Amino acid sequence: MSEGVSLLINPTEFFREKVTSAIGNQKLELNEEIEFYLVNLLCEFINPEKINSVLDEDILETPLALILKKALESPQQDEQIKLYKVLGDTSLYVSGYFQDFFNSKTYDIDYYITLGSSAYHNVSSLMRDGCSKGKQFPQIYHSLSHNFPKLVEVLAEVADLLGNSENANLLALYDRWTKNQSERLRKKLEESGIEPIPVNMKVAQ
Repeated sequence: MSEGVSLLINPTEFFREKVTSAIGNQKLELNEEIEFYLVNLLCEFINPEKINSVLDEDILETPLALILKKALESPQQDEQIKLYKVLGDTSLYVSGYFQDFFNSKTYDIDYYITLGSSAYHNVSSLMRDGCSKGKQFPQIYHSLSHNFPKLVEVLAEVADLLGNSENANLLALYDRWTKNQSERLRKKLEESGIEPIPVNMKVAQ
């Protein structure tokens, strides 16, 4: 075969460009370790055999409550760290990359965000207690936990850039915006011809 232009896409470079663009659009200040983590997360979920091996089953088909139960019941600290990491990663990926998934569910995105943030917090605490990873890794997972809602928005914008999100249900979109006042969602509403009006949820209730 003669030499020519390679049409293969490097997933890491591809997602790095999208993640960097989303972070810039949202004017966020995230360190390089967190940016790299998001890129790596997206790459892993393209072909999640490694993630699935932790549970010996399809991670995206496994209820988050079951992963949490296994983590809480595990007697081994290393196993707990792996399970909490999987719980955090799955919560972040689904809540960010597949937000339209929640339109047809009885539970909302806050359930995933709460579980994911808590899972990363537990990873940070366990690593800090174990003192086997140095100070860098506990701090990374602490940052993931603290910035979880912002990271969800970054992945959601990556999904938008890739045309993954369906915008047919504007009511659901507006409902999500009233809950988190996301700048990204506000722009999407305005692009659809809707001017979002801030709502004081306490007064509305």
